[in-house]
Amino acid sequence: MQYILSLIRRNGMLLIFIFLELIALFLVFKRNIYHETILASVSTEFTGYIDDKIIKVTKFLNLPQVNQELLEENASLRKNLIKYKDLNRQNSSNITSDLDSLKYNQKFTFIPTEIINNSITKTQNLITLNKGINDGVEKGDGIVTNNGVIGIVIYADKNYSRAISLLNKDISVNARIKGNQYFGTIKWDGKDPRYVQLLEIPKFIKVNKGDVIETDGKSPVFPEGIVIGKVVSKEIDETGELKIQVKLKQDFGNLSYGYIITNLDKIEINKVEKNGDITNPNNVQ
Repeated sequence: MQYILSLIRRNGMLLIFIFLELIALFLVFKRNIYHETILASVSTEFTGYIDDKIIKVTKFLNLPQVNQELLEENASLRKNLIKYKDLNRQNSSNITSDLDSLKYNQKFTFIPTEIINNSITKTQNLITLNKGINDGVEKGDGIVTNNGVIGIVIYADKNYSRAISLLNKDISVNARIKGNQYFGTIKWDGKDPRYVQLLEIPKFIKVNKGDVIETDGKSPVFPEGIVIGKVVSKEIDETGELKIQVKLKQDFGNLSYGYIITNLDKIEINKVEKNGDITNPNNVQ
């Protein structure tokens, strides 16, 4: 202790100088948008690079489980392919027309990605992905896995991107009860990472344990019908609406691979919604 105090006395001015320099740098980066942007870019690239190296080791240890997941996905895709082929045989003209329409009017693209960092113990969890602007990733893109929705991209750099997790109190996702047209909002209460809550559903709606909750396609982020989870319980909240407890299909403690979804019509949709605000008299012609 005496040695430390002596060291501080001898180098007091230097330590004060370093302390003041750190404060000055902090203020520069926090109060200047240009510098803050540079810091965000460097931070994302550096942490992404480190996380990428770490995940290469852990990924090797998880190969058996990953292979099993890929096999299950391939099996599901093959099953759907056979189904469409059978439908095509039964009604070749209509199905062919539908398939051609989908081909030439594609709305969503899917970019495969590795999830190289993920947290579930905070109230504002984030996800790091090993794909960025160079791969076609944009801010606002949705993130899904074979088991459902996991987040939305909030920042993209050249080779890496950062997404806000579904396990984040600042995110909300449009969702519906499969089988009816009633939709609400998925939110997380910051407690158990296995469950989220479906809110804004009228209390007269019939909801049963085991009902599937999925995306409703009413936002430009996610396609319609992507599974989120299943109902485990319900109650009436203080506003008189249903609060539905949903168990997530995806285990967020075990994220490895996913898909970044880009809506090719997103820019046009956002432009129309922004300029079509009738509460702004300047937008009314």
